[in-house]
Amino acid sequence: MTLAVTGTTDPKPTGAPRRRRHTARWVAGLVVVALVVLAVVVATRPSSQAASVDSPLVGHPVPPISARSFEGQLVSLAADRGEVVVVNFFASWCPPCAEEEPNLARFAFVAEEQGLPVKLVSVDIDDSTAGARRFLTQWGVSWPTLPDQSGRFASEFGVGSPPMTFFVDRTGTVVAAFAGPMSYGQLISTAAAARRA
Repeated sequence: MTLAVTGTTDPKPTGAPRRRRHTARWVAGLVVVALVVLAVVVATRPSSQAASVDSPLVGHPVPPISARSFEGQLVSLAADRGEVVVVNFFASWCPPCAEEEPNLARFAFVAEEQGLPVKLVSVDIDDSTAGARRFLTQWGVSWPTLPDQSGRFASEFGVGSPPMTFFVDRTGTVVAAFAGPMSYGQLISTAAAARRA
């Protein structure tokens, strides 16, 4: 018995798979272009910097701060006349403060190495003692840092959220105020301007 094999013909390709492959290539190409554009934007954008703010303290005497640092050292802004003082408010839970801290450390190191008449004082606000101590150890902070759990100093300076930084000239007058993480360049240039004031 012979089986009859009926002739079957393969259907001609309709072109749909080819069109799908063509569309997939276009989509992949667009994704690559988008990723390249994103990488260029991220690489060329300026690093975040603090913004100068119109604090009512500018042009007026710095509020008196007299307190013991975390290390037990007595710190008094009134005793720092003749030096430029940079007063920085921060908190250990604040990501922009962590972003700013290496710049403060570099600034403090350069000021000490070059014998510049500039003093840095940090004030820890709305924070736990344990959190503040971990933060100071993590960043190797060597300058005086004051606890302000009561918020008294923050209130006197009008600090809403950290980081905020104030520059005090040699006469004890506030000459500049910034909100946000200070860059190293901002710290150097503003301190230099405060020295000339």
